[in-house]
Amino acid sequence: MQIYLARNNEQAGPYTLEQVNAMLANKQIVLADLAWHEGMANWLPLGQLTGGKLVYNPNQQKTAPTTPPFKSTATNTADTESLVNGATLATVGRRLSAALIDYLLLNFIIGVAFFSTMTVESLTKLNAIFTTELALLSNSAKPDTTQILKTMIAGIPELTLVAVGTAVLTLTLIQVWLISSRGQTVGKILLKIKIVDEVSGEKSTFLRSVILRSVFVKYIGYNIVGSLLFFVDLIFLFTKKNRTLHDRLAKTLVVNTNVVELKNKKS
Repeated sequence: MQIYLARNNEQAGPYTLEQVNAMLANKQIVLADLAWHEGMANWLPLGQLTGGKLVYNPNQQKTAPTTPPFKSTATNTADTESLVNGATLATVGRRLSAALIDYLLLNFIIGVAFFSTMTVESLTKLNAIFTTELALLSNSAKPDTTQILKTMIAGIPELTLVAVGTAVLTLTLIQVWLISSRGQTVGKILLKIKIVDEVSGEKSTFLRSVILRSVFVKYIGYNIVGSLLFFVDLIFLFTKKNRTLHDRLAKTLVVNTNVVELKNKKS
């Protein structure tokens, strides 16, 4: 028997009957938590299923066979749609917040590397270059933005460029490792969401989660096509199952991580 549990509009499972009874005995779950398994018509509190006891005997239950999705009072259906392995879709708000955290983290790392290696003299020189190039940009009918950018970069000390490049590369490698090993970036870990395969509900492959989803669309696609691809990708986030363009290409979903954790104990 596969039993799903839910708490605070978040779903976990499936668990075996023995695991559920063990969690009840160890008070890892409470009688107020909701439960559902095949053969039940609706989600019910564990206490109602167990008759107030800390042991569940499903043989005493007689309910109509059906397979309903998880239901709650949440207004966003993405919070409550039941997927493979008892997962629920991550909301648009959580996904955008996770992306914002990753963006701010990247800029923080760049800022630390930049200002920790720049001297006052270097900052003064760079400010003078920036002021000059900004004046040229505003006074020219057809400014050469590429040349202006090259001039500004040339004014940055080599040590700073190396430090910034190393910091970005290090953070990128960490994010790639997190995505490939657990389907999460730093932002997704903090927001308790993760990337999974759309069919199996398990961790996606490196090719899909990293190469197709991140490198091909986000890094290569955004830089070649520009902001248009970014906004198209963002619009897709508000479609069915909150699937962005890179989700569809990589055949992935972003779901909430389980809130009920089972601590396996050796008997």
